[in-house]
Amino acid sequence: GMQRLRPYYLLNLLGNPFDTCVAAAHLIFGGVLDRFPKLEICLSHAGGAFPFLVGRLHHGWKVREECKHLEHGPETYMRCFHYDTISHSAPSLEYLIGQVGADRVMLGSDYCFDMGYERPVEVVTSHEGLSEDNKRKILWDNCARLYHLD
Repeated sequence: GMQRLRPYYLLNLLGNPFDTCVAAAHLIFGGVLDRFPKLEICLSHAGGAFPFLVGRLHHGWKVREECKHLEHGPETYMRCFHYDTISHSAPSLEYLIGQVGADRVMLGSDYCFDMGYERPVEVVTSHEGLSEDNKRKILWDNCARLYHLD
């Protein structure tokens, strides 16, 4: 399966965000988040495909026997994760924040890789759809809370 992702840098462009989604799904369906409710996990790539496919995972939980072992559906676990801002799309970042809240999103840079942001802070400060309060949460407050820096 990896061969199909070799052309066009798809291993990174698609592979990394889909791997992020696969990891989130395993943490949910594997019961890790239920066994360790205080575990703090940050999903890179703005959650990858997870925020966009969680509805499909949730539907699978309702209709597929192999997914029904969970007490709660996958959509209820979205706010168990933290997410970085590496979406490369203002509308995608806005969608993520709409799904999980600005209090679950933190500044990401992907430094020093070519897929990273050259000016990660500006991605947040120039975002017209974010309030000043939400910008402050994303740029500092959420990370400070997560790492007990406040």
